[in-house]
Amino acid sequence: MKAVALAFAVLLMAPAAAHAQQATPVVGGGSFNTALKLKSGRYADTVAAGETVYWKVDMRKGQVLRVRATVDTSEIETDFSANDYLPGLDNLDYNLDLWSPLREPLSDEYDWRAASVDLEGDESAGAKTGEAVTPRALGFEQILGTDFNVAKFPAPGEWYLSLSAADSQSSPAEIPAELAIELELSIEGTAEASSPNFAAKLPGPTPEPTATAVVPSEALLVGNADAGPPGLTIGLVGILCLLGGLGLGALATRLLVR
Repeated sequence: MKAVALAFAVLLMAPAAAHAQQATPVVGGGSFNTALKLKSGRYADTVAAGETVYWKVDMRKGQVLRVRATVDTSEIETDFSANDYLPGLDNLDYNLDLWSPLREPLSDEYDWRAASVDLEGDESAGAKTGEAVTPRALGFEQILGTDFNVAKFPAPGEWYLSLSAADSQSSPAEIPAELAIELELSIEGTAEASSPNFAAKLPGPTPEPTATAVVPSEALLVGNADAGPPGLTIGLVGILCLLGGLGLGALATRLLVR
């Protein structure tokens, strides 16, 4: 009796599990500015031959983004002698790339090469698959600290992912065929709060010493110093002339008395 009940329960759970695993249809953007925001989950989209599709996710300090992408290539004819063979489609290069909030390619850093991957798979599989992983998102106090020496900005905010179906230079695609994509996004790790007072602990700019102007003694001798306002100068000259006249008048009076 228990075995029958268990089997019946499994049959009831199977449709629900299949429904939970279905990919949610989405339409990604054609650029960073039009990237569609996603969360952890499974999604279905398309990419055209020779084009790139963009999405984005919110990331917090302490979190890691893991993305697995699969492109369905089962409808591409690989036999060049077949009637429905379309040149270039069997030579497309599929690339999955993860980007920082400043839209920097994270895989440019040697230790973060896992942030980009070339999707691979043999012809019999009918699909190209690959997985990319971001570095752990850091808090602003960690990035702006003196110990951080990476030329990227893995800060909290909107991180981007893109998938391209690039034409090969030797055999470009002659038709922009739409290929089905399946994405599996997983934001791993517990979001952490950055220190609210981290800015106060950062070293401030060091003020540069102010240079003191030195006036050469020769400039003082030749009268290059500032003479001041012309009205003041004229007034001083007048006073000196008056004093000189009074002195000469007093001298003349003494001589006449004698």
